Amino acid sequence: MAKSGDASLVKITRPVYTGILLRKRLFKLLDHARKKPVIWICSPPGAGKTVLVSSYIEGRRLPSLWYQVDEGDSDAASFFYYMGLAAKNAANSKRRSLPLLTPEYIPGLSTFTRSYFENLYNSLKAPFCLVFDNCQDVPEDSGFYGIIREGFKSIPSGVNVIMLCRNCPPDFLARMEVNHLMEVIGWDDLRLTLEESEGVMRLKLKGRLSKEILQECHNNTGGWAAGLMLILERIKRGEVDTKSWAGVTSR
Repeated sequence: MAKSGDASLVKITRPVYTGILLRKRLFKLLDHARKKPVIWICSPPGAGKTVLVSSYIEGRRLPSLWYQVDEGDSDAASFFYYMGLAAKNAANSKRRSLPLLTPEYIPGLSTFTRSYFENLYNSLKAPFCLVFDNCQDVPEDSGFYGIIREGFKSIPSGVNVIMLCRNCPPDFLARMEVNHLMEVIGWDDLRLTLEESEGVMRLKLKGRLSKEILQECHNNTGGWAAGLMLILERIKRGEVDTKSWAGVTSR
């Protein structure tokens, strides 16, 4: 169950990015979404989910607990172990010790889970965000989702749980969306607009770009952030003939 110290720290530490475009349009969308306790952000890989939420938390100066989900979280004892580490690592936490899932608690796992999250929430000072990244790395029928579902039941006002996943929410969470307890932000929301693509390109290429190049790059990637970065790297290396679009000139 236990990982090396460095691996454990990566699992419970929010990634920090520099030199990125702050997506103010989506910041406003998240501001609105935080009126609901749960936010589910789903899109294909490379759409910028993690960058968005990390930069939003930093930009809004929100205390947070960041948890990197992996296949090991299908095991309940492993999940609660690392959640305890994450809670100790979290900013703005009163740092109460949370219990480990030992064998005597397993027959009453639901009761243990409810009590665990209630104690966790009570240790946090609102506003606060709990972020679970890469939720697609555990199957929907695993113990992880059973634990999360119990944890959703007692989220207090001012605390948001943000789930980052390549997949849409599982069917068992549909009622939360119907009852306005969960906001879903999908690919149509996350894809870059033309203006955002232009912002990324000007930031990364450090030069003036013709409207033709801006439009061509945006059209070729369809708002996919990772695809745009790949094209920009190829332009930097001189692997793309931009003369057919227009020139890139220095400032």
